[in-house]
Amino acid sequence: MQIDEHARINTLIYQFAQQYLEKRGWFESLDGVPRNKNGLVPWITYPAFRQLERIVKPGARVFEYGCGGSSLWWASHGSEVISVEHDAAWAARVAENAPPNLKVVTRVRDEACSEDRQAAVASFFADPPELPLSHDEGHNVMHGLMNAEFVAYATEITAHEPESFDVVIVDGMARALSAWLAAKYVKPGGIIVFDNSDRWQYNGAFQQLNAAGFRRVDFYGPGPVNRLEWCTSLFVRDLDVFADNIDSPRGDCDLGW
Repeated sequence: MQIDEHARINTLIYQFAQQYLEKRGWFESLDGVPRNKNGLVPWITYPAFRQLERIVKPGARVFEYGCGGSSLWWASHGSEVISVEHDAAWAARVAENAPPNLKVVTRVRDEACSEDRQAAVASFFADPPELPLSHDEGHNVMHGLMNAEFVAYATEITAHEPESFDVVIVDGMARALSAWLAAKYVKPGGIIVFDNSDRWQYNGAFQQLNAAGFRRVDFYGPGPVNRLEWCTSLFVRDLDVFADNIDSPRGDCDLGW
């Protein structure tokens, strides 16, 4: 590639960065903290984040697998948020800044849990979906591929009434088991947010959600911190969740007015 061609491409990339990445606040997150110019944001793709901003009503009840900036963002938007976290030190850091409407619960790996909780997931383990694992245990833990080791974590949601959450976010440990439980504890017209849904390793979880009557809506794109495309999916039973998402915001299009 010639120098002039390099210069032309660099100019076009810069224009894209200014017109899209700057607008979304991506540059604010390059220190590894998911945020934009207004503060902390969920670490999901920008298209999914923008959709959730439009369709989730203030005061929504949220259960979150994995706490962080998203917990504080949900709480700052008037939601009641319950987050379960497997990393005790990280949970303590998030809890230090938690407002009254955010509760952070720690459930570590291999933590003992009651017989009732074990019974709640017995049918999952009796007929499990495909649960692929790599040869690297640390990799498996980091990406939520291990399930039996995180029963106490996943079943924290069972401390609440079934069908009692407007939003359940699957973005932490034991993703297949967490998603299976999420289907039972999200409201009939609610949303399950499943991050990193471009990973085939979670296909078993997706198939179980589909069998439970959920339909998948994908939002591919960039997001905070990362320098790659990934996917965040919304799983819904009732497409009326999008009923109020009709008009496009004025002044936010390529026509410039």
